Formats: sequence, structure tokens, C-alpha cells
Amino acid sequence: MSLFDKISAAGASGNVLGQADGAIRSGASGIGEQVGSLAGGGKLASAVSQAGAAMGGQAVSRAMNSHIPPGMRGAINSGAEAASQIAGGDIEGGILTALESGLAGDALGNLLGGQASQGRYWSGVNMLYGGITPSEAKRIYQEAIDARRAKKNLFLLKVQSALAGDFSHEFNLFCTDVERGPSEVSGGKVRAGSAQLDTLTQAEPVVLRITTMDDRAGTLKRWFEAHIAAVAAQDGSFGVPADYAIVFTIQHAFVGDVGAFTGRVLCRAQSYEVGLSRREDAMEELQMTFTQLDTFMSP
Repeated sequence: MSLFDKISAAGASGNVLGQADGAIRSGASGIGEQVGSLAGGGKLASAVSQAGAAMGGQAVSRAMNSHIPPGMRGAINSGAEAASQIAGGDIEGGILTALESGLAGDALGNLLGGQASQGRYWSGVNMLYGGITPSEAKRIYQEAIDARRAKKNLFLLKVQSALAGDFSHEFNLFCTDVERGPSEVSGGKVRAGSAQLDTLTQAEPVVLRITTMDDRAGTLKRWFEAHIAAVAAQDGSFGVPADYAIVFTIQHAFVGDVGAFTGRVLCRAQSYEVGLSRREDAMEELQMTFTQLDTFMSP
């Protein structure tokens, strides 16, 4: 009978290591690998294999006893089934068997670097994580941090009009904030018996608010006033949309990303405000408001 068979059969007697040591001293063949597999390989397997090749069974026995701590010996010998599994190389199966039977859970956890206690921690329900297991909490956290969230400070603003051409560079250079009112459809409720019927009235226009700085020459103020004059001339006449319409293109989240959200809206200039104050040394801010043209028209 080989050493491996002796170790596996020793599970019934509850003294696996004792019989393994006896087989070692009797010079069983392949003893280094067999005793190494008993502890799952690693440092013990390497030490035993080298000692067995160089010094024989007596040295192997000493190596085994020096590398297997007392807590490990007690843990392996505490359960016949767990010992048989460990002897067969199924270290994890032996640990689970010992834990399920309540035998030497802590000793086995300390034996294999805390594998048993760590396994119970990660797979057990924990109220500190809202009643879920730490493994599930870790998965949720990883999923959250892996999501590519949109960042509000990353956007690209393009501005074009027939009156001034492409003015995107100037707007991007000075723009600090963009607020775009959501597309909205208004309506009302009509009572029909005990029910309420939803009646639609109109699609509300989009309102676009842009806050920018300006240069000393007032480039953006001049641009805005030119578009206001194209809408309503000083002679009391109104212009046509082909002259004063402005196309705004806003790329959200990440500039240059092909999959980023891009919104386009056809607007006209509505109003702008400037706040000047001698109480603080700050940059002049220009707050522009644009309103959507006919809602059925697309840019």
C-alpha cells in the first residue's frame, strides 16, 4: 500500500498524521510528494520533497513535524472525513467539511492563512452592509466605480449662425456654465366620471442659458446685440429667422467620445444681463438667454 493510500485510509482512525509519520519513517516510495500534498503544497511540499531526495525518511519526518504547527495537527485529526479529504488533496473540501461539522473552524482558518474565517466573512450576511454579504457589497461597489459617469465640467459648445458664422471658439474660450431647460410638453386633466383624462396642449420651447466671460473689446456682447438687432430692427420691423437663427450644439459628458450625448437646438437671442460692481475684483460675467424657434423646426 502506498503512502497516499495509507493516509486516505487513516481518516477512519482520526490519526492521519500519526500514520503518515509512521509511513514516512518506514521509507514509503514517493514520500516527499505525498506528504507535501497532505498540506496542500507550497512551502511544506517543497521542503519535504527536497529533504526526501537528499536525506531520506528520517529527515522527511522531521521536516513534516517542523512545518506542520500543532494547531494544524489537531485540526486534521479532529474529523475523519475532513482528514480523508485533506489527505486526498482536497484541502478546500476538508475545510468546508470541518466547518459544517463544527470541528476546529478557527484552527483550520489559522492553518491556511485565515482561508476558512475569510470564507465565512465574505459569504455571510452582514448587517453593516445592509443585510447582504460582503461579496455582494464588493460586487455592487465595483460595478458603481466602473461606470463611466458623465462629468458636468466636460462639454463642447458649438455656435453657428448665418449672421456671424462659426463662433464656437469664442464661446468655448469664455463659457463657464450652460443650462438647458428640458423639452417639455404641457397639458391638462379633464374629468370623465371618476377618471382623469390627460389632454395635451402644446410642446414648450427649450430655453438655453449660457454664462460666459468677455474680453475687454466686448466681443460676445457685440455678437449678442447684433443678433438682437437682426430680430427686432430699430425701425420697428422684425427680421426673418434665416437671418437671426442660431444653431447650438452641445456635446455632454466627455469631449470627443463618439458615444456621448449630443443635443442640438435652433434658437434666437432673447436677452442678456451684465453685473458690474466696484466692491470686488472679479471677472465680468455675461448671462445670455436664448429661446427655441418654432418647435417643429429642426436645426
